[in-house]
Amino acid sequence: MKVLICHDGSDRAQEAMEKAIAVLKPVNPEVIVLTVTEPPIDATSHDEEAYEEWEQTRNEDLKQACSWVAGQGLNPTCVLAVGDPRVMILNAIKSKAPDLVVVARRGGGVIPGMHLGSVSAYLIRHAECPILIMH
Repeated sequence: MKVLICHDGSDRAQEAMEKAIAVLKPVNPEVIVLTVTEPPIDATSHDEEAYEEWEQTRNEDLKQACSWVAGQGLNPTCVLAVGDPRVMILNAIKSKAPDLVVVARRGGGVIPGMHLGSVSAYLIRHAECPILIMH
């Protein structure tokens, strides 16, 4: 079994990953941990500096997530992608062909009562594999 775990460095993403690994560990899955950073919108030096700092933080989050998975006795593949998270996750699904994708529910967004974030809602509509959205 191959599982793609989307990890954005948040506590919810970490919790989703931990729960998924707890359930899937007995089948010794191939684990891919994916983190996506979005490129800067403007080309100003301030945006570039902020982006570089953000990318470094996301890379550290990815390393920590992969280290946690490795500590569970699994050998994760760690991927840092740059672009629109929806598109990059869908690209990873197409190229890696996972049996399952795990993503944390964002919730609590700008629309009251919204149960899914834009990324998870997008994946449900466009991915051609099972999506597990962890609450």
